[in-house]
Amino acid sequence: MNSKWFVRFRPAAQRAHRLYCFPYAGGNANLFREWVNKVPDGIEIIGIQAPGKGARMLEAPYTDLGALGDDLLTAMMPALGDGEFSFFGHSNGAMIAFHLACRLHALRLPLPQRLFLSDNPAPWTRTGEKDYATMPDNEFKETLRKLNATPSDILQDDELLSLLMPGLRADFMLAHSYRFPRGVALPVRTTVFHATQGEIPRHQIMAWEERIARPVEYHDMPGGHFFLHTHEQLLVDEVSCRIQESLDCRHEPIAADAVSTAHCNRMRLKAETPINMERIDK
Repeated sequence: MNSKWFVRFRPAAQRAHRLYCFPYAGGNANLFREWVNKVPDGIEIIGIQAPGKGARMLEAPYTDLGALGDDLLTAMMPALGDGEFSFFGHSNGAMIAFHLACRLHALRLPLPQRLFLSDNPAPWTRTGEKDYATMPDNEFKETLRKLNATPSDILQDDELLSLLMPGLRADFMLAHSYRFPRGVALPVRTTVFHATQGEIPRHQIMAWEERIARPVEYHDMPGGHFFLHTHEQLLVDEVSCRIQESLDCRHEPIAADAVSTAHCNRMRLKAETPINMERIDK
């Protein structure tokens, strides 16, 4: 886990499970720094740090989710045979976590034991996405305010917002250009968290089950879109409980194919399994 993609805040003593955490648009791995103090012993928290975020601020951010997913998967490959793991993603991070799980499934690599998708509409339900690459700054700032998907303290700080603007644009462009898997039935136990006072229509949240084979659990969270902050302990408790359930049910396999560490190391992205893809803004 020496890649710049991964931030390990504190190694778990006697790790039993690794939780990869994907931040929302404009966020970085440090969003999950306090989770290490809130999860039970044995759960290791790994924050995903993409280019243009946090300590990688000066690196060019990705605007294409396919390229981001491939490079992240390459970085993750050495750890795929290193015990059980799950994905948690909030908002834009949920889309990235889902995409990465689909890539693992397509390449017949080990799958996450649990997938946690937090307050993000199923990508195929999003229509009429705007061109965030060419949108004037003032219009883009107003769009951020209307979407309520960027923390208010950032929106109120013009200097900070200007600094983060390239990364924020790139994050929104990921959704605009995303070609999501067609006909996939992801065999992963999935929990979808939804803000009770959020802006996302419930039918867009419920639509996640259209591309996930196992029954999808929906869990309402109090507050608005950023319950990740306002109800952090409650969210961490819900995630930890479900990971513990997986640890208690190891005899129930998640993936259809058992894949060895040696096999993981032999796999190369150039030998990808073909997947039919659809544009999100089609």
